[in-house]
Amino acid sequence: MTLEPDSDNDKVDIQWRYANGTSCAQQVKSSKNQISKGEVVAWCKELKESKAADRYQLLLAGPIAAAVLHDAPFDGVDVPTPTSMDTLALLDQAITKVDRYLSSKRIEPLPLSLRESLVYELVARMLQSAIHGQPMGRDVFDGWLLTAITAAYPHAVSQRLSANCAVLWSVVDLAGPALVADRAFEIVLPLTVINGGASTAVAEFFLLRIWTPTREMRYRPALVLPELPGETHAMRRRLGRPFGDFAIAPHSSVQQYVLFVPVKLPGYEAGEWPTGEYEVELFVKYASQPSVCSVKRATIAIQRDDFSVLENNETRSISVSNVEKYLHSL
Repeated sequence: MTLEPDSDNDKVDIQWRYANGTSCAQQVKSSKNQISKGEVVAWCKELKESKAADRYQLLLAGPIAAAVLHDAPFDGVDVPTPTSMDTLALLDQAITKVDRYLSSKRIEPLPLSLRESLVYELVARMLQSAIHGQPMGRDVFDGWLLTAITAAYPHAVSQRLSANCAVLWSVVDLAGPALVADRAFEIVLPLTVINGGASTAVAEFFLLRIWTPTREMRYRPALVLPELPGETHAMRRRLGRPFGDFAIAPHSSVQQYVLFVPVKLPGYEAGEWPTGEYEVELFVKYASQPSVCSVKRATIAIQRDDFSVLENNETRSISVSNVEKYLHSL
């Protein structure tokens, strides 16, 4: 968007250029007196003859004749509903629209005073750009906005980073431990982290909570395993690399096969699992967040056949899809 673009005929006040290559030129006219249809027709004709864009709009502020809206458009120039001349009302509209824009960017609501300050600073930046007819791209606008919010209210942006990330998890792979004497399952989770935001996100670690009414277990990530279809769990384990924090670039995803092992601390079970149903919950910790957040919770059933992995170096997959629970609720 460019305010007061450099043009010979000086008819265009605002020019928009879109990603698909099209453009829109706008002219702004205001008056405390009623604006007549004749004036609007003449302005539209002059704007269209400027040949400055693919589409044209005449933006009016103040009282207008009823025929203007009834007969518009003129010469292919759109004439939207006029705005008020009340500057306080315009400020309120701008604050509301900034709030909606921030919500679309997954930024939590800001205090009213901060939103009002953002609007005033944005107006100042636009006026500064207008002096030289410099365009303001959406990426520049977003970057300035996030910088201003980070300086004044960093908590909002940290919330946004985690809100823009999603962790896909649908399968639990049970495997035997490295030391057979331990008898507790090792767990492999195929995890995909998707970052839909405009900033790089950093996943520091994952954590599994597994429990029944009488048993509490914690599992931590130990290795990232290679994707080797058909290979034994022991082979993948030998070729694995230690788990560490990793970055997810904007608008991209990272997939990892993460091996979880039991946490051996007082109060947590770390031995062989009895058969029965278990609640399983996955947590993730992002660098931008002070604490872990829950990804998904599901119920799995451990049966006698599952214990074969303790001896045969294979894995057994258990779905953690919630569709079965949903179907039973219908």
